Amino acid sequence: MPRQHEFIENNYWTSPRLIATDYSTRRFPEKTDVLVIGGGYTGIVTALCLRNADVAVTLIDQERIGSTASAKNGGMALTGLSVSLSTIKKTFGRGKMIRLYRESLESIDCVEKLIRKGEIDCDFKRSGYLQAAYKPRHFSGLKKDQEFLSRELNHETILVPADRMNDEIGSNLYHGGLIEPISAGLHPAKYIAGLVNMADNAGVDIHEGIKARKIVRQGSRFSVSTNAGIILADNVVVATNGYTTNLTPWQMKRLIPVESFMVATQELPEKELQSLIPNNRMVFDTKRFLYYFRMSPDGKRLLFGGRPRQFRQSFSDKAVQIRKDMLKVFPQLADYSVDYAWSGILGFTADYMPVIGQNEGIHYAMGYCGHGVGMSTYFGFKLADMILGKELNTLFAANRSRPIPLYSGNPWFLPVAHEYYKALDRIA
Repeated sequence: MPRQHEFIENNYWTSPRLIATDYSTRRFPEKTDVLVIGGGYTGIVTALCLRNADVAVTLIDQERIGSTASAKNGGMALTGLSVSLSTIKKTFGRGKMIRLYRESLESIDCVEKLIRKGEIDCDFKRSGYLQAAYKPRHFSGLKKDQEFLSRELNHETILVPADRMNDEIGSNLYHGGLIEPISAGLHPAKYIAGLVNMADNAGVDIHEGIKARKIVRQGSRFSVSTNAGIILADNVVVATNGYTTNLTPWQMKRLIPVESFMVATQELPEKELQSLIPNNRMVFDTKRFLYYFRMSPDGKRLLFGGRPRQFRQSFSDKAVQIRKDMLKVFPQLADYSVDYAWSGILGFTADYMPVIGQNEGIHYAMGYCGHGVGMSTYFGFKLADMILGKELNTLFAANRSRPIPLYSGNPWFLPVAHEYYKALDRIA
């Protein structure tokens, strides 16, 4: 077994970096029609749609454009939500449940349409996802999910019994699975790079290394203080999701930052590659501390992700843990090294539902809860519609995200929640 005790952060998706333009040297404007804060999928798509409607847009990001969550995720554009559909039906009723699910399907269509329009080479492919049953009784739950999707939504999926799982995955850990065939995989860093190029070509004024420090309402406009000076804007969009700070306390109190961690193996020999994920599905399991994994777009490596379970671990120790998790699923990879390890921040709401709207005139979209590739793209279109005064035909805007009690940005409760969910994974 290779000795792998020390890891440094190195993101497979951005090795090498795909955005060549330096957006840190542009002259910072004094005013704009719309200021977008955050250069991920949501912010870039919002800015692009507004600019295509002849609105002057300035977009700022405190990091390098395309370097955070939009280039660090698993590249899985998944249908559905983090909340079960049966729970959504009980909470909102059947009609709203159907609308919300259809919006999740539309979010994948939005990704595909943008990729086609911008001719973005990002390895987009609708290969579907496989949800793998971690315990035998979880398979019964997947069977109920299949029946629910067919009966309530006329959406057909494929149930895979335990004795056929080797057709889908080279692992004996799982007890069956459910295939949803229209979800997609892509190269997330190529996708954000393509979107940034589209926005730049459309005339969006993009700046990186610019940190917004304070937003003040001045009549019908906003004055935003940054490390590069003050900018006046008619409208402000905050599209920072898991990286949201007390710049917007209302959002911050409703959003929990959760770390997700990924590793990528060395290039694997053909004898291993053929059996790992033969149908190129996007795979995740039924645990609360779920594993998610896929093949790299070039088909040469396994990419594996999960949640670090200890808060005071070093980066290297977290990488070692995720590699051990990978070997629980694929013990046949024990003799192969991990070449890349990286982490990013997801944004979760208390009810696991994404939300879009405005508060005190500031527009926002957040809380993708692990479904950000599709939903953040979709919400970019919807934020632009809001600002342009178009009818906002999304049910997610009706969701009134509630603040988390005794929370003001420091997720003190996460260690307790982690222990609780780990216990549930052991017994449920």
